[in-house]
Amino acid sequence: MVNESIEKIKKAEDSAKDLIKMSQAESERTVREARERSAKILEDAKKQVSDESKVVNKNAESEAEKEIALLKEKNQAEINNLKSIAESNISKAASLIIGRIIA
Repeated sequence: MVNESIEKIKKAEDSAKDLIKMSQAESERTVREARERSAKILEDAKKQVSDESKVVNKNAESEAEKEIALLKEKNQAEINNLKSIAESNISKAASLIIGRIIA
């Protein structure tokens, strides 16, 4: 009977050791999976931020190009206006110069 009790205790200890090993293996697997998921989440977040950054930059460039185009149009209109004024004054200036030369 004592031998049976000792044998049962040994079996219980062996079972406990096996259970501990299985628990440790499961724990290691869980930690590994958590690290892998964490790395994947981080990678996805970096990609999302990169993609969003590209969109923001593209939108900013587009807006800047629109503003540049508007400024070019305004500047060209001003240049055309100044040329028109200058051209309309050429005949007056020529008349003035000729008038002073003759006088």
